[in-house]
Amino acid sequence: MTGENTNLKSGQNDVEKGFTSSQGQLLVGEQKYTVRALKMNGATMVFLSASEPECLDEMAVAMKMPQDGQIIGTTILGAQSITDSQRLAEQFTRRYGRQFFVSFNVNVDRMTAPLLDKELSAYMNNNQELFI
Repeated sequence: MTGENTNLKSGQNDVEKGFTSSQGQLLVGEQKYTVRALKMNGATMVFLSASEPECLDEMAVAMKMPQDGQIIGTTILGAQSITDSQRLAEQFTRRYGRQFFVSFNVNVDRMTAPLLDKELSAYMNNNQELFI
C-alpha cells in the first residue's frame, strides 16, 4: 500500500483545513487498485478503481440521520439497485460516523470481493487521517 496526501488549504483546525486529497494503491493478488480520497468538512469521497484505466461508473452516498441515527444510502450514478458503492458508503458511514460518497469502479467476483474489502478496510484504518 502506497499513498500521497495533498492538503489543498492548510489551517489551524479541521474547519479551516478545507479539502484534503490523497491517493493510494492496493494490491490484491496480482491486481492493483487505485484509491483516491477527498476529505471535506463532515464528508469523505472515496474513489476505487482498477489502476488502468480509471473510470467513474457508479457513485453512492450514505449519511446518518440526525433524528434517529439511522444510516440511509442511495446510488446517485449508475445502476438503480443497491450497488457495491452504496453498500460500502453505508458501511463506512456506520463505522466512521460521517457522510460518505463512494465510487466503486471495479469488477470483482465472489472470491476477490472479500479480499478487496479487507485490504481497503485495512488501508483506511491505517490511514484514518486521510478519511476522517
